[in-house]
Amino acid sequence: MNDEERRDLTPEEEEKKVEETVKAVNSKSKSTLIWTAVAVVAVLAIALVIFFTAKGNSNGSGSADGEGGVISSLFHKGDKDKDKSDAADDDVTALTDEKIAQYESIGDSNKSGISTDVSSAGEEPATPWTNLNDTDYGVRFSTLAAGYDGYYIEDGSDEEVKNVLAMQFFNDSDQAIQYAEYVFRTGDTAVSFKVSNLPAHQSCVVLEANRHKYNSGEVLDLISRVVAKVDTLPFASDKVLLVDNSDGSVTVMNLTGETLPVVRFFYKYFYEDQNTFLGGITYTASAEDIPAYGNVTVTPGHFESGVSMFMGSGVYEKDAG
Repeated sequence: MNDEERRDLTPEEEEKKVEETVKAVNSKSKSTLIWTAVAVVAVLAIALVIFFTAKGNSNGSGSADGEGGVISSLFHKGDKDKDKSDAADDDVTALTDEKIAQYESIGDSNKSGISTDVSSAGEEPATPWTNLNDTDYGVRFSTLAAGYDGYYIEDGSDEEVKNVLAMQFFNDSDQAIQYAEYVFRTGDTAVSFKVSNLPAHQSCVVLEANRHKYNSGEVLDLISRVVAKVDTLPFASDKVLLVDNSDGSVTVMNLTGETLPVVRFFYKYFYEDQNTFLGGITYTASAEDIPAYGNVTVTPGHFESGVSMFMGSGVYEKDAG
């Protein structure tokens, strides 16, 4: 309002005009504050979404992309509590004289071919070993320097576990190990490691079969072992061709002129960067009624393209009933 307009107004009109101007300014200021608050809330909301998304991604989803899945959890563990390595066992498997006798009767309890990197192992006071060599079967063990945190793969459950005892198992022989089980005693507890379908001159990281907790001061005394070897792992390559489709599925191709009732194939995780298999376990999947010179595609629950390696295959009849 200019001076000329102001001179034409009565005092009452001028007062009213001032009140309207004040209201307009207040309204504008209020609107500005509201929009500012909305903008702040929006920014905070976006920040929270980004935070929780990043947090969710850091927990992993079981994929093999190296960002928290089964594969990376074995070798890319997060920081551990300092006292975790000396945690007390809470998953003991009771070991009695009867149980020891049972292990010894089934397996080979002869320790003449066993040596470790600690000369006092098995003596008093015993000292934990980090490497064990079994020359009888061409097998070596190396204990991992910390407990394992991640997905427990030895029973196919993929449950998340913490501080589980783990070792790297080496097959130094010229034959494939079809099955091996090593049982150790620690106090009144039995711990065991089971390995299947491990090719010659290969290794695998294997988790303790009963989820025994890692303890840096624990001494493992071998009780018994069972080792079964074959010259080569069996493949029905004259009848079946297995194709990894790079999307988690496998195509089973019938190379014969007859319908194949059941084809089973076996696979393990292989971590190329570490040149080792992951887990003693071997997974099994199957396809049925594959027509002559035809194929069937299946999507096994644990198969991860580019990471799973085929370990064998066979043709079988359907189970009766």
